[in-house]
Amino acid sequence: MSLRILLVEKDVTTADLLVPSLLRKGYQVSVTRTQRQALSRVRSTPPDLLVVDVASFGNNGYGVCSSVRDQLPGVPTIVLVERAHAGILAAADAYMTPPFTSRKLLYRVKALAEKLTRRELTAGSLTLDPDTRVLRRGQDLIQLRPKEASLLAFFMQNQGKVLNRPEIYRQVWDTDFVEDTRTLSVHVRWLRLKIEADPDHPRFLRTVRGVGYRFEVPPEP
Repeated sequence: MSLRILLVEKDVTTADLLVPSLLRKGYQVSVTRTQRQALSRVRSTPPDLLVVDVASFGNNGYGVCSSVRDQLPGVPTIVLVERAHAGILAAADAYMTPPFTSRKLLYRVKALAEKLTRRELTAGSLTLDPDTRVLRRGQDLIQLRPKEASLLAFFMQNQGKVLNRPEIYRQVWDTDFVEDTRTLSVHVRWLRLKIEADPDHPRFLRTVRGVGYRFEVPPEP
């Protein structure tokens, strides 16, 4: 079954530019022009991926995005914005700045689609299902937030490697905007609370000072 995409786009010209290339790639695309239409479509046909042109709704753009996302917990979201800023990292999984081209959008859609189709990842006593965002730690089942699951999946896929902060932001947040370093630190702290027996003395997710982080399976005690 092909990926269902909901594009919330007030500007007809931008929609006409972006939609054809998505259709040619085999995606199912629905377009809504208002918040009310978007909420109605979400209830009738929930999408697998959400694209919101925040810029086209002016000052109310993030309000529109938030109201729709609240109805779609766990659904990856791409936002179109006029400029990059720290708040984007909390508002969506990926973003685009002008010019809004079909090529740029396809790149981001493909990256998020690949994340949606991943299978379970295992590292020692940890098993993550990226689709449901359920983490199994021993006998415990833990529900992760969307970005926590994406971040943990990236770490688990790169076990033993030292990952620097810019690389993590590019792969998990799909951005080169790294001035807001606290976002990553907070998410790492949240992950440690869920994967470590002692979050203050982590064994899975270690800090590499001045560089970033390394995820590894600790030796058996």
